[in-house]
Amino acid sequence: MVKYIQYWLVFIHLGFAVDLKTSDVYDNSWALIVGINDYEHVRGLNYAVEDALAMKNMLINVYGFTRKNVRVLTNGEATGSNIKKELHSLVKSVGENDRVVFYFAGHGETETLGLEGGDMGFLIPADGDAEDLYLTAIPMDELKRISDWSKAKHMLFLVDACYGGLAAMNTRSLASTSPNYLDNITEDISRQIITAGGKEEQVVEKDEWEHSAFTKNLLSGLKEKRADYNDDGIITGAEIGMYVQEKVSLDTDNFQTPQMRRFTAHEGEIIFITKGEKKEEQEKELDYQQILQAMVLQMSQQTQNQNNQIQVNDNQRVVKPG
Repeated sequence: MVKYIQYWLVFIHLGFAVDLKTSDVYDNSWALIVGINDYEHVRGLNYAVEDALAMKNMLINVYGFTRKNVRVLTNGEATGSNIKKELHSLVKSVGENDRVVFYFAGHGETETLGLEGGDMGFLIPADGDAEDLYLTAIPMDELKRISDWSKAKHMLFLVDACYGGLAAMNTRSLASTSPNYLDNITEDISRQIITAGGKEEQVVEKDEWEHSAFTKNLLSGLKEKRADYNDDGIITGAEIGMYVQEKVSLDTDNFQTPQMRRFTAHEGEIIFITKGEKKEEQEKELDYQQILQAMVLQMSQQTQNQNNQIQVNDNQRVVKPG
């Protein structure tokens, strides 16, 4: 009996460990998605809008983001003023136990600073002008301010644009083998940013992909679960960054190298819990509740057999005359 109880407790533990749900980590999920093909003052792009819509659909259909919490701005909607308004609205809406994804597909630009010779990166909205970045573009410092202002537990900025002057830290993530790894990354704050490339690089789009190199690999990493490097059913922000760095560099012959940074020194990680399993893995996987039911049934049958044996022994007992 003791042996069966021990097995039962083990399976209970494994069941809850494997069955981690998004709701165990986050109260709500939010996203602001921006994609711009048509610009007023700079050359257009071919697939930025398609990339943005694909990201929106993936977050909703694969990772359970509520449709009303995913705001999308494309082309003429994506003015500098509108993007800032939506970012401000996002900050005011999110709670302390929420996750936020900001995705931007469009042009980026780098301005060289005068005194210290550094760089400042800008995102160019639909009405932005590369010749007048100060007045018409969104400085990368704005994303840093938004990340500081927000109460959200985890924020991930995905920027499908190339520029320098990224005001963020190049810090390492926790190793998945470290003690209490899952608790640490899900409970600590995270402010992560992944960009398509650096200064003087260009976003690569191809008709055969119908996407940019960056978003093509974001989609394969998240939608197709290929970024789950340790195959634990959880994709972290760090895993996404490593995956797109590797794949985009290969796809573009090192012409474009994504950058991965943090806005703060916190060691948390935004996570995406994969919903589906591969068919062959599903066939091998035993549902722990079914296992427990089988064990309870076996224990009941064993108890019944023991009772029957006692009854038989009682019936066969011979009482000798005194």
